[in-house]
Amino acid sequence: MPVSTSKENRITYYVPGQAPQQLDQAYPRPEKVPGSVLWISLYDPSVAELEQLLPYYVQQQRAIDEIQSRHRRPKVVTYEGASLIVAMTFFSEQGVVRFGEVQLLFGDGFLISIWRNTRLNDHEVQEYLEESPELIARGADYISAEILDFITDDYTESLLEFERRVEKAETHLFVGRSQKKDIEQVYHLRRTLLRIQSSIGPLSELSRRFARQNETYIGDGSRAYFAEVADRIARQAELIGALRDTLAFAFEGGMMIIQLQQNDVTRKLAAWAAIIAIPTAFAGIYGMNFQNMPELSWNYGYPVVLSSMAVVCAGLYYRFKRMKWL
Repeated sequence: MPVSTSKENRITYYVPGQAPQQLDQAYPRPEKVPGSVLWISLYDPSVAELEQLLPYYVQQQRAIDEIQSRHRRPKVVTYEGASLIVAMTFFSEQGVVRFGEVQLLFGDGFLISIWRNTRLNDHEVQEYLEESPELIARGADYISAEILDFITDDYTESLLEFERRVEKAETHLFVGRSQKKDIEQVYHLRRTLLRIQSSIGPLSELSRRFARQNETYIGDGSRAYFAEVADRIARQAELIGALRDTLAFAFEGGMMIIQLQQNDVTRKLAAWAAIIAIPTAFAGIYGMNFQNMPELSWNYGYPVVLSSMAVVCAGLYYRFKRMKWL
């Protein structure tokens, strides 16, 4: 099935001094004009579409195989005349984190952006750049850095949501009585943040590689932009680490609170058991039905025994209250 323009797919050819041209087909590749950029944006393309498209832009079979593969971690691969960036995306849907990927294959005068299993696309970036044609004229490498910056913005928005979830989970642990579900929530949230950190953290150093490469299709301005994006991703990775540390402290604090609550319950049970033991002991003694128990015949025997039990129980209650066991 040939790759063509659709609602999701866009094939745009930019030539300096001319309006953007929307092409119907992605191949054969149009004739190269100095300063021109061919931007092919694909959303969940099929293997057949990629097999037909990619040989026009990259000759190595391993590059074609790499692009067709699904990834779980970010990756940067440099080929002859082109570079491939694999960036992971994530978003939360009804409390479940879903991961996707973006692949950027760019070289001299062309960019192929592939979006898989993600709610993002590069339409917003494309519209922004078309308002400033001088940015597009900087080349496909600069556009790739711009897309990475756009993905980083989405990281920021998603992490703000996770920051609110961390604060909420922390509040549940320290306000009121912690429950098992609160501990489980903290555990799953920390595990999710670990997956996110492993999915986006390495992209910082991978992006920084372009700031040090001397490929002919990467300009000096783009190298600085890649370095800036790398710094942003590094700060976000640090934020994820801070959120995970917060959850770890909250988890430990929650466990300590639960232990203290259990100790408090144990003390209360022990105190009431001691108080109840007094009337139980009296009742046990006088319930043995011995023949010779003089106080049974006293006129004031019954009220004296009841008073004694009350005095002892009241004394124990006062003592435990001062000890804050009750």
